[in-house]
Amino acid sequence: MALLLALSVLLSAAACSDDDPLADGGKDPNGPTSDIVDKVSQYEARKFDGQKRGDVFYEIYVRSFADSDGDGIGDLRGVTSKLDYLDDLGVAGIWLMPIYATGSEHGYDVVDYREVCRDYGSMEDMEQLIDEAHKRKIRVILDFVPNHTSQRCQWFREACLSTDNPYRGFYHFSTTKYDRWYPVTKGTTSYFYQGEFDRSMPDLNYGPAATCASSPTFKAMTDAAKFWIDKGVDGFRLDAVKHIYNNSTSDENPTFLNRFYTEINRYFQGRSALGFKEVYMVGECWMQTEQVAPYYKGLPALFDFDFWDKYLLYAIQNSHAKWFPKDMIDTERAFAAYRTDFIQASKLSNHDQNRTRSAIGGSEALSLQKAKIAAAVLLTASGSPYIYYGEEIGMLGDKARSDNGNTGDRNVRTPMLWAPSANDPVRPTWIKSVVNNDISVGSVKSQADNEKSIYNVYRKFLRLRNTYPALAQGYITLPEDFDVADAKNKQVMAFCRRAGEERLLVIHNVADHPSTYTINHAIKQPIADMNRVTVKRIDDMRHEVELPAYSSIIIEL
Repeated sequence: MALLLALSVLLSAAACSDDDPLADGGKDPNGPTSDIVDKVSQYEARKFDGQKRGDVFYEIYVRSFADSDGDGIGDLRGVTSKLDYLDDLGVAGIWLMPIYATGSEHGYDVVDYREVCRDYGSMEDMEQLIDEAHKRKIRVILDFVPNHTSQRCQWFREACLSTDNPYRGFYHFSTTKYDRWYPVTKGTTSYFYQGEFDRSMPDLNYGPAATCASSPTFKAMTDAAKFWIDKGVDGFRLDAVKHIYNNSTSDENPTFLNRFYTEINRYFQGRSALGFKEVYMVGECWMQTEQVAPYYKGLPALFDFDFWDKYLLYAIQNSHAKWFPKDMIDTERAFAAYRTDFIQASKLSNHDQNRTRSAIGGSEALSLQKAKIAAAVLLTASGSPYIYYGEEIGMLGDKARSDNGNTGDRNVRTPMLWAPSANDPVRPTWIKSVVNNDISVGSVKSQADNEKSIYNVYRKFLRLRNTYPALAQGYITLPEDFDVADAKNKQVMAFCRRAGEERLLVIHNVADHPSTYTINHAIKQPIADMNRVTVKRIDDMRHEVELPAYSSIIIEL
């Protein structure tokens, strides 16, 4: 424990028109205009100065986000039409799931890394989206797939024709059939190729990790990434990084990622429209903390799946949150061992996982309350938060259950609800959802004027994170008076955030019944809460905090 507290002190010192939605430059005429969000808390927080310190990203599945032309499919112009909405929400960056020419609706089987999917629009639409996002100081990062291509990709088609084709070395071929290897159907039909995810997605071959940067495949892929840097994108989310080389726990993948990041970052220098010195690159490495940590040798940012899957989801489902801050401290220590300036990309759900409310379970009303407290924790804890589209309105989605006859990934990628169904012209219709409707979820428009809506919880806590450097930056520490032996308050988590002289105490009650928390030191003032938390002064050095069910408070120390 002494070592843990010493580490905590050290880390905190380091940081504790209606027809054309684009007619007016992208402003959404149906976007939220109410200031009701300022009434979410009974306390007076510092006025937001417009600076997005929180660096919060927002993940978008373009096909399901906003449809600008009425063909039923979300598109790039639709995303552009909602940039004001995203700006108002407080996001500093958007991650677009694959927007390339593809052979599927999901887009992860890329046919051409330099072409835009026809369903989504044109290259001009993409360029306009980037320009309009930058006008709002919003970064744009693209999903980039370095592990495999589509079997329809020209590289693969040519590679199959003969053993001496220039593209032959781009993929893995063998005359022996191994598990997840598939027969070549044209040309060299006596061979098999590797397709770890599916036969439609042949794996790329970069040669030995130590010399990968000299391979033609590496040059072709980095050239594709540079193409998008020239278009103005600010970075990439790298898909499935633990699969690039088959041994996910060896040094091969971090070595490759280091070479890839270094090459793209060097090219990025001086090209940022927003003045960033380094390219933003975050990896999807779906493993536990101790296995993810070594990947920081390759990339500055990685998704922390344990944040939700292992720790926060458990805390909320079991009303046992006391040790969540310690778990985060342990996580940060594991990451810092490999990169001191690591970016812990925290999240709740994403495009591959059940949506937050569905993962939590319970009745519609109960799952909504739990999703609100999950959002409050995400946006007050350490890390660099990502929000999956629709989470801010509490959309539902369970991959194992039928929704209008659909199961699997489609159920967590259904259309965004912008307005009540009778008046939502930009809602994509390529797929229908019965689960997400005007009663079970509502819409952005219907929630905007409801101070108790989950939308306003997200908007409020995003505003707070963007306002207070202590919430936006730095590490998480345990309170000075943290009581290891106190078993009665296990439903309460308390942690400190610090930046410079600013120090905040954050307290969350994740249970369906009230609790109290005693502060045994001086405080300045409460600055924000959720669900009417009260702070009673006993004396200068003691305060009693009364926490209703599923409530939160932030106190300045």
